[in-house]
Amino acid sequence: MNERILLVDDEEDLLEILSDFLGEKRYVVRCAHNGYEALEMLKDAAFHLVLSDINMPGMKGFELINEVARLYPSIKTALITAYDVRDYLQMARTYNIGNIIAKTAPFNFDEVALLIHNILTEEVFGLERYIQGEVISHSIKTSNEIEGVIDRIVEFMPEHRQKRKFRQALGEIIVNAVYYGAKNERGDRKSEWDFDVTLAPDEEVLVTWGKDDEKAGVAVRDQKGRLTKQQVLFWLERNSTKGGDGLSIGLFDEHGKGLYITRETIDRFIVNVKRQASTEVVMLMYREGLYDGFRPLWIHEF
Repeated sequence: MNERILLVDDEEDLLEILSDFLGEKRYVVRCAHNGYEALEMLKDAAFHLVLSDINMPGMKGFELINEVARLYPSIKTALITAYDVRDYLQMARTYNIGNIIAKTAPFNFDEVALLIHNILTEEVFGLERYIQGEVISHSIKTSNEIEGVIDRIVEFMPEHRQKRKFRQALGEIIVNAVYYGAKNERGDRKSEWDFDVTLAPDEEVLVTWGKDDEKAGVAVRDQKGRLTKQQVLFWLERNSTKGGDGLSIGLFDEHGKGLYITRETIDRFIVNVKRQASTEVVMLMYREGLYDGFRPLWIHEF
């Protein structure tokens, strides 16, 4: 590989562990202990990716990433934190950050390696990249197929602690792909929708599911690529933010709740977008208790 990665964190132990791990993956890794040191290193050497902690003395991770984007727009970036990613959604939208790694216990090194590979290569589409096992695919051609596909997937999946919520989230994502993605319907005009639709070949929605020793997963992909990273961040932030009455400010919105519900329900909620070509939502559920910690933020837009 030989891509150059700059790790930035004030925790020496984490720098050493991550540096050794990524070095074994044949990346060229250098380390900085704060944002100012990182910017100095960027002046003297070319890097492909900057991976920074969020909470550091002096310059915070979001500020560093913003400076990297301004000074070196070709360098890819991601953040890492031990805290709840929901607390950073406003900052993520402000700075257009789509990838925040959550430190789990135990630390999920394979997940970090996959995310870094995805960011550097932009090879993100397809459930096969996330599930180490055989997958099943079905192309939805009419709206009448939606419930049957959901039934097949739920029956296939192993017992899960939130199976009812998983079914609800899966339904939201497939419906979004059919009506918003393929048919370009508007959420504020649902009274005008034709719910009984047949999709043209370039509108069909591909649903793929499978499982391996650690997790089960589903991917839902449309062929239009209308969703944007900023839209996803907007709806996640809006539904995570509470009003004066303690309720989500997006509680009564006609659109956007499905993305929020899915992220809150599923262990790993991944959005891949190739603008004007394809949108894919990947949902992964780990075996209960395998990795404890907060959910990461994974949104790739190309």
